[in-house]
Amino acid sequence: MIVPEAVLNCSREVDVVLAGVDAALKRIGRGPPREGGTAERLLLELKAADPGLTAPHRVMRQDLGVSG
Repeated sequence: MIVPEAVLNCSREVDVVLAGVDAALKRIGRGPPREGGTAERLLLELKAADPGLTAPHRVMRQDLGVSG
């Protein structure tokens, strides 16, 4: 699959957030969380990243010329 540069660019931000949350969850699973690494804080980070989750989909549709 070939992914347009525009799709890759808009997906990088959300990828960074998701990777950070994943790493923090793994740390929580191994023991006491780091400062600010509580499950509640991670949930807030995920909710804040939510608009970024739809951006790659929107950009891909635009690239393909699909409306709606």
